[in-house]
Amino acid sequence: MPELPEVEVTRRALAPHVEGHTVHRVLVRDRRLRWPVPPALARTLGGHTVLALERRGKYLLATLSSGDTLLV
Repeated sequence: MPELPEVEVTRRALAPHVEGHTVHRVLVRDRRLRWPVPPALARTLGGHTVLALERRGKYLLATLSSGDTLLV
């Protein structure tokens, strides 16, 4: 599990590369997570723009133009 400073460093490094860009493809490698991954996730996220990449605790939150938030 990453520590808080590493998550913030990762957010700062990724933000310029994802903010303002469109999600073209979604790949879920393992659906056995803490919360179920919806089967239609790729279709739901595709075509939307990442408006902001933020950090809350040890999670990265990508706010999308659809109003959804992707938790990573």
